[in-house]
Amino acid sequence: MKQGIKTNQRQVTQLHFVVSADGTAVSGLDQNQVSVADTGTGVKTVTLDEALQDMVIQVTTATADSVAQCAITSSTVLVVNSFDSTDGTTAKDAICHITVTGSRISDRY
Repeated sequence: MKQGIKTNQRQVTQLHFVVSADGTAVSGLDQNQVSVADTGTGVKTVTLDEALQDMVIQVTTATADSVAQCAITSSTVLVVNSFDSTDGTTAKDAICHITVTGSRISDRY
């Protein structure tokens, strides 16, 4: 009797999307797999529709006068902070381009 091959390889998932400066809209390739909330000046909370493990996040801003950073707070929530690039500490709303790479928890054996 033949059996299928089982492996513990990760099923890698990548999400690519753009969050508006005011943190109220999402666009891009995977806009339907995330939701966003504006939680303060320069602060956006992004919620993924499905949990990911071992996430790596890349976030960039659309203009040179702002910078951004991202914190992973759970397997489904990211908090993006954007700042004025002249001092790097003053909160500033900015359009953020975000790429999330991780493995879906449901795909794990």
